Amino acid sequence: MSEVLKKLGASILAGRAMHAYLLTGADTELTGNAARNIASLMLYGRRDMERLVNDPDFMEYGGAVSIGDFRDVIRPELYRETFGGNGRVVVFKLANQLSAMVQNAMLKVLEEPPENTRFILTGNEYGILPTIRSRCMIIRCSVSDNAEIEASLLERGASPDEARSCTEMSGGVTARALRLYEDEGFRELRSGAVGAFTAALCAAPDFKWTKVKRDRNDWLEANEMLLLACHDMLKLKLGLGPEYFRDTAAELKKVCSHFTIGDISCIIDKLTENAQRLSTNASGGAAFDRLFACLAMIGLAAIKNKNN
Repeated sequence: MSEVLKKLGASILAGRAMHAYLLTGADTELTGNAARNIASLMLYGRRDMERLVNDPDFMEYGGAVSIGDFRDVIRPELYRETFGGNGRVVVFKLANQLSAMVQNAMLKVLEEPPENTRFILTGNEYGILPTIRSRCMIIRCSVSDNAEIEASLLERGASPDEARSCTEMSGGVTARALRLYEDEGFRELRSGAVGAFTAALCAAPDFKWTKVKRDRNDWLEANEMLLLACHDMLKLKLGLGPEYFRDTAAELKKVCSHFTIGDISCIIDKLTENAQRLSTNASGGAAFDRLFACLAMIGLAAIKNKNN
């Protein structure tokens, strides 16, 4: 079992389980077994996959679920009372193979999850709607994809340290890793975005960053990077350590001290809304001005609550 899965297990046993996880990796058997292990920890406090077979509070589905099955069979089951006292766990294996209609129906459930119900998805994260990904704690169960990205960077002349660092920062996107290695301006975009983001969360937004002219793809990239920063904030709150922003871990950890997990989920919602605005013809600078103003209000409220 990988170190990240061991830490995740310890976090769950300590009572810090999230309501939704996405387990990714090239080995589908590995992610499937990991999902069932996590489910047994949530339901029984120990790894006991055999017990799941006859447990009515454990539900497992594959990637061939139809929209009719989801609406008429699965969704009603999600809202019935649980049989045991430890809630319900629902696993969707190969969620990337679910149709857009099913994923949109699932999104509505994740936005207002049933009481005492946790979800575990497995599959390729880039085949899953960004709005669903943003509501899940993403756990990578295999390093094979990152190894391929590192190999691409090494072929371009990167040192092993540079290849590893750019791969970590990329969030598993090869094109982003290559730009981080080759394009100084893109690295500045990343550092500037997270700097403006953390300033806004500390109720001191710096709107100078939003006044720089950028093409739409760079605004979208900046928003994706901030979603990665939010996932690192969630991991820091759960004691798992950062994955994408190791270089600014201390700053993110300091910012995290003001917020609850619920606050961070609200921040993710604001970033998701911003991504939707950026996908239209909205001005990137204006969209981020609006975003940072909202984040400053969230940050101010969190700081006041902490001090009271």
